[in-house]
Amino acid sequence: MPTSFTLDTNCVIAVADARPEAQAVLDLVRAHELGTISVALVAISASERQKDGTTLNSFTHFKDRLAALGLGQLELLKPLAYFDIGYFDWCLLSGDESIAVERQIHEVLFPGIPFRWPDYCATKGIAPESSSVGTSWRNAKCDVQAYWSHVHHERQIFVTSDSNFHKESKRIPLLNKFGGGIATPVEAIQLLRSGNNAA
Repeated sequence: MPTSFTLDTNCVIAVADARPEAQAVLDLVRAHELGTISVALVAISASERQKDGTTLNSFTHFKDRLAALGLGQLELLKPLAYFDIGYFDWCLLSGDESIAVERQIHEVLFPGIPFRWPDYCATKGIAPESSSVGTSWRNAKCDVQAYWSHVHHERQIFVTSDSNFHKESKRIPLLNKFGGGIATPVEAIQLLRSGNNAA
């Protein structure tokens, strides 16, 4: 089996904005096309807020954007279903075990943000039923779901330029709990070229 890599939202943004790490992301995609490795994207990326603060109207819009970036051929890993975050037919129903794993990830990445939306609202003094999902809570949920998708689909190297995942206080506990590796796009290419799967 080829080594599997999961690209997070930041990898998609890197390609879209032609950031310095974009070439490393595209090199991973090229290796996938050659059958050297397996590369997938997280479907929760479609739920991230856009630069103008809006969300995408449909998942089809997201898939069209991926195709335009040359990423449309990659598998999309479904996240857990959350109202006002996920897209119908592009999420998975949750169970006790999946929620437990998600909570473990959340507590490592965002210990200062309540796991549940009603609890977050309580800390902010807002009514859950009268507010759309808040930016901070939504951003945290999307990051957690990206890594949950990676873990749930049993993939090996999670690729992200998000500094939060690379902090020793976050990276080491995640790897101790779930194994695999966490790498920046450039580090992922180095791993590919060296044949070393640890990150």
